[in-house]
Amino acid sequence: MLFNKARHFFLVFLFTVLISNNCKSEETPLLYQISLQDWDGNSHKFSEDKGKIVVLDFWASWCEPCKKAVPVVEKLRTKLKDSPAIVLGINTEDDLSIEEIKKAAADFGMEYPSLLDPEWKLVNPLKIEGQPALFVFSKSGKKLHSQYGISERDLPVLNGRLKNWLESP
Repeated sequence: MLFNKARHFFLVFLFTVLISNNCKSEETPLLYQISLQDWDGNSHKFSEDKGKIVVLDFWASWCEPCKKAVPVVEKLRTKLKDSPAIVLGINTEDDLSIEEIKKAAADFGMEYPSLLDPEWKLVNPLKIEGQPALFVFSKSGKKLHSQYGISERDLPVLNGRLKNWLESP
């Protein structure tokens, strides 16, 4: 009799563990938990970008390689213009005015919109270790790709990957 009770308890326990493991809710992707401000002080919630490929270019005004990366990112943006994708710059500086950041972006030739991350709300969780940094996120907010530095020679591979990612659900 004691054996039957122990066996019954064990089976109930095992069943509960198995059920609870299968019922875990989907965790919200990191990207969708964050919002950053644009140059006008408006909040950009990345959760509103669900269903789009998100390409982020992390940059700073003092970064000479960032300046060289902007024309390449502009080419990506042009290629993605009519697709469900968004290209955004992320300025990481906390010691410049908006006017100084805008001037640097203009000097770089940046035409894509840029957001501000002076508190590193996105930089820290993504563990970004240098700039320029290019990060690509799926339509569901999962990180697909990251690289430090970008040049013309990277475009064929990136364009091919972006084409595949855009065709994925």
